[in-house]
Amino acid sequence: MAKAWINGDENAKQMLSRVLKERPLLHLPPPLHRVPLGVSNILEIVGPSPSAKTEILLQVAVNCILPKNRNGVQYGGLEHSVLFLDLDCRLDIYRLSQCLKLKITEANRLHKTKDLQKCVVDVSDHDSSNQREYDDTDLFNECMRRFLYTRCYDSFEFLSALKALNYKLTSNGVHVLMIDNIGAFHSIDRGFSSLPQGNSSRKNIGLQSVFATVVLEIKKLLELRSMIVLATKNVTNQVKSSFSSRVSGCLKNPYREYMPLTWQSFVTHQILVRPLDDKRRFGDQVSYSGEWLLPALSISDEFVVCDTGISDSL
Repeated sequence: MAKAWINGDENAKQMLSRVLKERPLLHLPPPLHRVPLGVSNILEIVGPSPSAKTEILLQVAVNCILPKNRNGVQYGGLEHSVLFLDLDCRLDIYRLSQCLKLKITEANRLHKTKDLQKCVVDVSDHDSSNQREYDDTDLFNECMRRFLYTRCYDSFEFLSALKALNYKLTSNGVHVLMIDNIGAFHSIDRGFSSLPQGNSSRKNIGLQSVFATVVLEIKKLLELRSMIVLATKNVTNQVKSSFSSRVSGCLKNPYREYMPLTWQSFVTHQILVRPLDDKRRFGDQVSYSGEWLLPALSISDEFVVCDTGISDSL
């Protein structure tokens, strides 16, 4: 049985001390850095396709699966596992491995530069160059083993994956649960709702019942494990906006909410990301903006996606 992250025989101070030690704060790339995320938070990353939503997930995943340090090199990671539920079935694993290798290489470069600045010369460096390459390969493989990946082709497989997590995850397991794209099966599930079930005693299979079960299964996970949930959601341009009802005074959002209220009320944080039309300031790099809807912030961050990951465009 999995170990609960709240023990009944400890006070609040002891619990906070233990949880912060076991689950340190996750380093989030732009534009997620504005709002700190805590245990049991449900962050929804909303935007049209493409708007770098999956790229943001990959960057968070890399920061999570990297170790904090290894052999004196500071990698700045959490050394925790990530579970990626791919509902779009389009994740580019090569992109993940590329970002991870670049992070490892950059950390090693900074470590060597720091050593040179201290005028510390190790005559055995030339002899151990092959060993350094071997160590980097081992570190890469170790990190990739922390990236757990499941591909789901319909809501039944999605629900099955969620139900199986309590049995698959170890007590030292997943720190971040990622769902890409939570609305992938919306149209199919909505169509099921209008079909006759043939048996009046059978529970209706449709959009509302599917997401009621999704929320229930995630709540069960969060009761036993100190996790953060990140979910992306594709949206399309609409004339009206129902997002404005959730954000006081916000009438400029051109996207309409289509998820069931069960899921909407479950989400604790929400950010809108979208590509910028004006790319003159950033050369050939595609630039994006991020705007927090929940909690509502007046600040809009601009960021770019490059080979080394995501960074501020300013």
